[in-house]
Amino acid sequence: MGRVIAATASIFFSLILGAVALAAVAVLLPETMEILLKSASWLRDQLTGTGLAPKYNVWVMFLIAEQQLVFMGFVIVMRILLAMLIAVGSSVFGLGDR
Repeated sequence: MGRVIAATASIFFSLILGAVALAAVAVLLPETMEILLKSASWLRDQLTGTGLAPKYNVWVMFLIAEQQLVFMGFVIVMRILLAMLIAVGSSVFGLGDR
């Protein structure tokens, strides 16, 4: 049960930290955020221009937006950083798997 709670907490905190990081980059480094959004726009165009049948492609276009892709990237980075932080903390404090 502890692992489920830890995994859920990690997901929750990565979402919160991802949103905070996105806001910080948007406020402190607007040029970088513009580059990220333009890159996400290019990726969206690549994903929606695959020649899928319209009955499938409309869902890809509906579900993928530039802002979602950028936010997802920030959340993934935060998940990686949290995993590294937890691994280091576990080894330092001797809380490894028992």
